[in-house]
Amino acid sequence: MISSEQRNTNHDAIASIYDLKSLLERHDIVLECIDKLILQNIPEGAHIFDLGCGTGQIAQRLLKRGYQVTGLDSSEGMLNIARENAPEAKFILDDARFFKLPPTFHAVISTDVVLNYILSIEELQNTLQNVYDALLENGIFAFELYLEELCESNWKNNESGGGVKEDNVWVDIWSYDPNTKIGRKDTTRFEFINGNWQRLDRSFFLKPYSAAEVKIALEKVGFTEISIYDINRELEVNKTSEAACFVCRKQLSK
Repeated sequence: MISSEQRNTNHDAIASIYDLKSLLERHDIVLECIDKLILQNIPEGAHIFDLGCGTGQIAQRLLKRGYQVTGLDSSEGMLNIARENAPEAKFILDDARFFKLPPTFHAVISTDVVLNYILSIEELQNTLQNVYDALLENGIFAFELYLEELCESNWKNNESGGGVKEDNVWVDIWSYDPNTKIGRKDTTRFEFINGNWQRLDRSFFLKPYSAAEVKIALEKVGFTEISIYDINRELEVNKTSEAACFVCRKQLSK
């Protein structure tokens, strides 16, 4: 299985095309969901932690609304672009499974199925514990996650996608191993550099989790008021997704 170092290097390799691959309209849709689920329930100017912040597109939008933002990502390449996109935010280079921060934040968000890159339920629970520790009392945690029950049939079809943008061409091919229950995305990128097309191949591994096991892990950590939303239907997002959105709270001290 891919190591943490390889995983971070792989994301560094696609950092410069990440905003090209992720249509900017999608970030506006994500912010709309965050508004419905979180922003209406936290103070104005609250401090928000963006876990797996990528290139800082969501951070940028939250800053424009007057929130304080701290982002964390394990890819230096992603963070270099994030610092350009959202220069007023604070960014931390660290691993979601191991970071330690004091209770500082009114809310934590994790978008773009970042937590599916964590490949075991034990390590996912470690991440949830880290988030819990970083939240203020009654703080809200919302995250997007591919669900096993929604992914298995679709990922088995080896779906592909890609795009063409100026000096970059890329193709993504998805596959799924039913034995390990791990999804794989193979990305091939062609970049036009100094008059020549250069090829780069990278593989990314994601694990979809069942809603039940994620809910149990959240409860073990101490989260309460756990809600699970169907992104397509309940949040009225105009896109097809195998993901759900989890929303929960850090409990108040007794």
